Amino acid sequence: MTDATGLSAESITKRLDAIIRLLMEEQNQSGKLKRSEQLRILDSVGLTSAEIARIVNQSSKDVASAIGKLRKKPVKG
Repeated sequence: MTDATGLSAESITKRLDAIIRLLMEEQNQSGKLKRSEQLRILDSVGLTSAEIARIVNQSSKDVASAIGKLRKKPVKG
């Protein structure tokens, strides 16, 4: 199925994933956002481990493990 621009949902998803990846990488490189914080944010908005893995370029197994550990840790405020 395509939208008014002729793009499929999969194509739009890939573009959005790329935008998110670039923004997260920029924050990571500038030292403003650690990888664990990125995972916590992406998890908090309801993305699955597979979706997060695609964004951060890691295996979904590694992401699921990291998120599980993060959920057990208290959030620093």
